Amino acid sequence: MLNYTQRCNCNLSDAYTLMYGFIGKKLIEELGMEGEAALREGSRQYGYDRGETARNKHIAVGAKVNMQSLFSLFHDLPADPRFRRELQQLIPTERVSHTLVCPMANIWAEYGQKKIGRIYCEEFHPACYCHYAYDYARLNLSKTLTQDGDNYCDFNVVLRPESLPDELKPICFEEYDPDYVKPEIVSPPVDGKVGFATLSIKLFYYLFRQAKQDLGDAGVKAVRDGLAQWADEMAKLLTKRAAEANDRVDGKYVSDNIPFEMNTGTADSELWKSYSDCGASEEVEEYFCKPLAAKLGI
Repeated sequence: MLNYTQRCNCNLSDAYTLMYGFIGKKLIEELGMEGEAALREGSRQYGYDRGETARNKHIAVGAKVNMQSLFSLFHDLPADPRFRRELQQLIPTERVSHTLVCPMANIWAEYGQKKIGRIYCEEFHPACYCHYAYDYARLNLSKTLTQDGDNYCDFNVVLRPESLPDELKPICFEEYDPDYVKPEIVSPPVDGKVGFATLSIKLFYYLFRQAKQDLGDAGVKAVRDGLAQWADEMAKLLTKRAAEANDRVDGKYVSDNIPFEMNTGTADSELWKSYSDCGASEEVEEYFCKPLAAKLGI
């Protein structure tokens, strides 16, 4: 049986996942191919951000920029006890892994958003992993649990020294840096609330910015409609799960189980500062946080 912290991490993960699902669904329903194009580009921009953030962290502590570092140091995704993965190989040049159970894919399927989830898989993962390695890595994602007929996700991410320019080889691989002394690095687990708040702020920012930039008022409306539907469904989901676990739905419970604080100008303000140029935090507060609080009576 999951403890309270684990249950919160599951709810935070599902909230993050459903935010993407409902916003993506509204963009495509209301704006068709143009909405899908904005969703895809926003997803890629989000991936570039996470890849570059990871690279900068690794360089700062003296780690090499390669596949072993990417998938073993400073994960930005908090633990979700429902994931089941089978790691087949992790070396500096390659990571091969199968995801056997993906809670993101499961909840997208539950809410009829599997095709939206497939877009996330197609756009986010290559953007993040490849950009991390200065756009020289390559990802083969031949199977995903968001694709009908696939029963696992098949990740093969490769970075070959011979594909790199000479100036990047010592940055990425020890054998090209004869004076390198490998540091001892402690990579602590990611706090669920902080981790999902960071990821959700970044994800929403890039989706909203792209929709606003490419589609104008119609894009803004679609995102707002997605936020409203997300608030409605999260109220139902949190109420149901709290009852199942005998948890009380109060202000603390909502804070622990939703990636955004109800007032984005207070607790989340530091996280929002770097993502404030398009009014993203105000959109979240007005069209998600306030409706959610009203529905839950907090």
